[in-house]
Amino acid sequence: MLAAGVLVVLVGWLLQAPPLVFAGSTLVVLIVAVTLSLLFRTADVRVTRRFTPDRGVAGWSAVETVTVLPRGARTSGTVRVREQLPFGRLSDSEAAAVLLVPGRASSAVFRHHDLPRGRHRIGPLHVDLVESYGVARRRVVAAGVAELVVVPDVVEVGLGRESRALGDGSRRQREHSLAGGEDDPVTREYRRGDPMRRVHWKATARHGELMVRQEEQHGLPSARVVIAVAAEGWSDARPTVPPTSGVRARSATAAIPLVSDAFEWAVSFAATIAVEVGHAGSATVLTTPGGTLVARHDPAPTTGFLDDLADLRLDDALGAPAPAPSPREPVVAVVSGLGRLDLELLVASRAPGSSAVAVVVTAALPLGAGLTSRPARLADGPGRGDDPVLAPDEVAGALRDSGWRVVETDSSVDGGRLITTSGVLDD
Repeated sequence: MLAAGVLVVLVGWLLQAPPLVFAGSTLVVLIVAVTLSLLFRTADVRVTRRFTPDRGVAGWSAVETVTVLPRGARTSGTVRVREQLPFGRLSDSEAAAVLLVPGRASSAVFRHHDLPRGRHRIGPLHVDLVESYGVARRRVVAAGVAELVVVPDVVEVGLGRESRALGDGSRRQREHSLAGGEDDPVTREYRRGDPMRRVHWKATARHGELMVRQEEQHGLPSARVVIAVAAEGWSDARPTVPPTSGVRARSATAAIPLVSDAFEWAVSFAATIAVEVGHAGSATVLTTPGGTLVARHDPAPTTGFLDDLADLRLDDALGAPAPAPSPREPVVAVVSGLGRLDLELLVASRAPGSSAVAVVVTAALPLGAGLTSRPARLADGPGRGDDPVLAPDEVAGALRDSGWRVVETDSSVDGGRLITTSGVLDD
């Protein structure tokens, strides 16, 4: 509009038409005045966020309520606000109009669809200060961010309590309590996945670091769930575009996080198995094929376990070794392609006398995509340069030859239905 005002002035001057010159000059002055007025408007606001539910679920939606409270008398009028998201940015058309009144809080509501698993930094809030007539606009950023934790989708299938292998866990847990069973008082350092209720505060103060009770409940059954985290084994693994900070990195060497739809399916499936095992009163140890600890799940709490899985990503640099398998401890592995070394370690993870089930996942291909029989090598991790990756069908055959029961599937199958129909928890 400023250019239009200048053009009117020039046309009026060329035509020697004073009314046009006056009209154009008035328009230019008006535009300059309202633009300058925006410089005196501020966005000094306090921003708070509330998510419903407070923890998101992968693939589902969450509602974010943003409350904006002006902190100065000059912060007033109608503004448009947009959130900055690590998994996409709200467009101008999705911005919400908010009327700012000094001393009064105003709210805007955003709905985030198809949430990706991880820990997501939401914010800062982008505020568009718009002049009353819409002639000028100034965009500022309101400080403050919040974290939204998105956990894997856990399907309630209700088979854990009926599992022949694990169904006596609740009974044995009750018998242990009624018999006055005492927990092992020996303490050790805190490990990722340990429930906070096990923290031994006196030992923590004495050692200067967080210490927990061992609390080994003798006779309480446990199960082991194995998930493959090497990106080279998942044929649909790809870099995030654009790179996202949604999943908290624990590896300084990973420049760009990798994502895989099949791996996300596997995480959800493993989480569902662990929760079902918990319903049977049994503990679960979630590990990699190489025996590295991913997370622990006690029979009762699930929040901390799912939070740990929110952090898990491909090629994660997990360092703590998992405890050795107990005799007759059932194993459920959720894998895809595997290197020969990981395959050998997986076979060896089966304790004597225990059942072993492997769910071998093939990535579901997009409609019209070509078929591939072998996972693409996306990156050579340490020590993997000479370790060829076996395709899912080769992994399935090798595990069958080793005495495992194998369930072959692809990532388009409903995980809950697969658990129900395949008898994964029946052994």
